Amino acid sequence: MAILTLALAACGSSKKTNKSGSEASDIAFKVNSGEYVTITKYDETDEKTYLKLNVTVQNKSKNEIPVNSSNFSLYGSKDDEKIDSVYVNPPDEESFKELSGSISPEKKASGDLFYPVNKEEKYELHYQPRIYDDKGEKHKELVVSVDPSKYKNDSENAKKAVAAYVDQVFLSNDNPDFKSLLTNDVLADSQKFDEELANQLKEGFGEFTPSMRLEKMFIEKYRNALNKKIEPTYKIAYGDSKQAKINVSFKNFDTSDLYKQSRKVSEQFAKKNQNKYSYKEYKKAQEDALNYTFSRIDQIMNNTSLKDDSREYALILKEADGKWTIQKTDQDMNSEYDDLLKAFVLQTY
Repeated sequence: MAILTLALAACGSSKKTNKSGSEASDIAFKVNSGEYVTITKYDETDEKTYLKLNVTVQNKSKNEIPVNSSNFSLYGSKDDEKIDSVYVNPPDEESFKELSGSISPEKKASGDLFYPVNKEEKYELHYQPRIYDDKGEKHKELVVSVDPSKYKNDSENAKKAVAAYVDQVFLSNDNPDFKSLLTNDVLADSQKFDEELANQLKEGFGEFTPSMRLEKMFIEKYRNALNKKIEPTYKIAYGDSKQAKINVSFKNFDTSDLYKQSRKVSEQFAKKNQNKYSYKEYKKAQEDALNYTFSRIDQIMNNTSLKDDSREYALILKEADGKWTIQKTDQDMNSEYDDLLKAFVLQTY
């Protein structure tokens, strides 16, 4: 009888439970924090959102114990159906810590667990320690309650922030979200985009210098054509409360067709003015033709077909104080920002 009593004590018969932690004489675990994570897996097309729970297991015994995510199960309060943890491929090593390995005597280990949940439902997280008594009986489960409604889900705001940025900077489309969601200097970035468009115009003129009036007209019409034709879509590759990776995709202009449409406008000018210029006025005729062509950039782009395929541009964001910052430099590990910018600055000559 005494031996049986000791065995039961070793298996945690003195268990006590509270809302965030559960404890027995030899082992304990608690939920430290939670947040929502949205991902699109590499072999899937749909975004999926999971509740990430950071847990700590404390080994209070004198023996080493193994631990991994399979020791945990989530149960819903409505149907008591078991929910297994899901593996999430992180964008970097800091995104989550895998709970695996073993815990030395009187030490702790922490890690993250991911579960698909209904935010309106209540759950119980069960931990089954891999400890057995002398008769091979399992240790009693430790249980804590989980309320998904109290945890933060901000990844959708990261997607809205990127959409607002693209609207304001590239598409001349007013989006009220950028003021509340973004820290980036949208005005400065928009001006930089205008400068890139102006450079494109000047390169198209070669040795000629386009007028300020034409430059302003070109930029305005170019932006309006982008806004009319380009319809970006946004997908969360990874998003939690502090960082996100948003994929931007759209069908870009077919550059070969863009060239053809530009040639058509140039030929229209030539046909209308075939007897206007003398041989000595060749440079003047060429400059006027370029002016005519670039002043009709909206017509050219509106008549240009889009490519059948679309490319994804991955933008990395960081969150602080409720706002998101799009990382734009190679140092920020976001070199695809430049690729996105270049995609909007098409070669029109």
